[in-house]
Amino acid sequence: MIENHRHPVLREDTACLTGNLAIVRGALEAGVQFVSGYPGTPASEVGDTFSAIADTAGIHFEYSINEKISVETAFAASLTGARSLCSMKHLGLNFAGDPAATIPYVGVKGGMVIVSAGDPSMITSPNEQDQRHFNGFLHYPVFDPATPSDALEMTRFAFPFSEETRLPVLLRPTTRICHSGGMVQPRPLPKTRNNIRFEKDPPRYVPTPPNARRMRKELTGRISLAEDLLLGSDFFPRTGTGKTGIVAGGVVHAYASRVIEELGVQERISLLKIGAYPIPEMILADFLGSVESALVVEELTPIIEEKLIISAFRNGRMIPILGKKSCHFPLEFEYSPDLVESVLRKALDLGESPKKSISIPELPPRPPVLCPGCPHRTSFYHVRRVFGQKTVYVNDIGCYTLGYGPPLDCCDVLLCMGSSISKASAISRTTGERVVAFIGDSTFFHSGLPALTNALQYDDNITLCILDNHVTAMTGFQPSAVSDRGPEAPSIEKAVRGLGAKNVVSVDPFDSEASVEALKKARAGTGVNVIIFNSPCVIYEEKLRPRKGRGSYDIDQELCDGCTLCVRVLGCPAITIEEDKYLIDPDLCDGCDLCAQVCNRNAIHRKAKA
Repeated sequence: MIENHRHPVLREDTACLTGNLAIVRGALEAGVQFVSGYPGTPASEVGDTFSAIADTAGIHFEYSINEKISVETAFAASLTGARSLCSMKHLGLNFAGDPAATIPYVGVKGGMVIVSAGDPSMITSPNEQDQRHFNGFLHYPVFDPATPSDALEMTRFAFPFSEETRLPVLLRPTTRICHSGGMVQPRPLPKTRNNIRFEKDPPRYVPTPPNARRMRKELTGRISLAEDLLLGSDFFPRTGTGKTGIVAGGVVHAYASRVIEELGVQERISLLKIGAYPIPEMILADFLGSVESALVVEELTPIIEEKLIISAFRNGRMIPILGKKSCHFPLEFEYSPDLVESVLRKALDLGESPKKSISIPELPPRPPVLCPGCPHRTSFYHVRRVFGQKTVYVNDIGCYTLGYGPPLDCCDVLLCMGSSISKASAISRTTGERVVAFIGDSTFFHSGLPALTNALQYDDNITLCILDNHVTAMTGFQPSAVSDRGPEAPSIEKAVRGLGAKNVVSVDPFDSEASVEALKKARAGTGVNVIIFNSPCVIYEEKLRPRKGRGSYDIDQELCDGCTLCVRVLGCPAITIEEDKYLIDPDLCDGCDLCAQVCNRNAIHRKAKA
């Protein structure tokens, strides 16, 4: 655990912070009082940092069971007057869409900020989406930082802005902002915070249809107020007086600024930064009136470009507006400084870049793999042995996604959190075959419970494997509902039985005999069969309670015939090959003994302790 008083977000001097840490600092400077969140890369460090400093900073922090609950609790805290923040990745905001859609109608009291980190190019996500649409879609003011310094300033600005407009603010950092470092100038932390008191006002807080219709009309006025306040903000700075206009938002504004400087074309360029939505119409109209052409630089959907085209039409300013719609920029994936430079060179007729290309040898692929000793590998191995190749395996989001591909080959379908059970149910109903679904402990409580209830209601012919490693591992070892609470922790088995499941068994995946027996019984059974593979994440367990060591394993070269079975069926990173010899790296081996169980030659043994 980090010593809180030494944490960089609590320092008062100029510091280099990542975008995620800058968001935390900005919230502290604004006097945030209640923070909730659900971990998801690239936003995980927001929650992790608040968790580390919560006691020292005197704020309430919680890892919520899912993003919907996170938004709902943050909103409720706001109604008491507390300044609140909740964090998640872009996909999490979809899950929280139900409460998020109505909050602008009801309105907040204390300032409320939703941090939803985007992931262009799907670096750690199954899709990319543009949360800027929440401005037009659900009437959220959206702040779009281009640097960590922006992230701090916008977060600090968002809370009083939210209180004045009674609108929740959506802060949208993307992966490059979240994880990049930059210099920020902190301000002193406030000595006082909002008074907390809930005052009853049902006509304001209860959106029955008659109230909701009144709220909708009031919302229009608050949206107009938001635009007026943004017009007076520093989120739309303009540099240069050239006749070639460039309009950029988010991290690509930083790219454009750098490229303009490197090309030495500042005198030819007028650069307009778009830092927030809605974009005040006057900003765009004034800009269009001073340039002879405009190039729009924005990742994902052409939101700025479309607004610029509309503004040009309304104001009779028929100048070339280039961007995605003119095919100057691609519609998908994140941009790079080189891409921005290439397009700008063409727009300014500067010719090709004189930079010499650097020949970089192709690196070997590094697909994500389960850690050595991971109980999930053992669980997948047993399942595949019992159910075979022809069974349909349906997976969920998390470490258990890593059952995909050889050698484990235990992932045929993947969609979103909590969906494995629903998908397995539907495939079983339509094919009549038994289907195996995988889900983790954190994801089960996140959104698996309703899906299991549905499967039990229809008595679907599925085997549900709940891989309980006691932690939300893939996003950074954040606690799950069952983490480190001993007998007080919610019981997955009791929850499953409480929903009405009859065929339920909990086993240690490293107990091969018990695991195989449970799986064979499930395969032969009917209806919903649930197997809970209960074993802690080896990395998380080591961090909490360093073990004296189970001892690593070694391969007897005299007995090993190079059959590669251990590699072909397990894919453990600890098993390597050097000079045609199969070896076990003692620094990686966790001593789980699965490879020893697999070996047909009895060539793998626990290494004798020195």
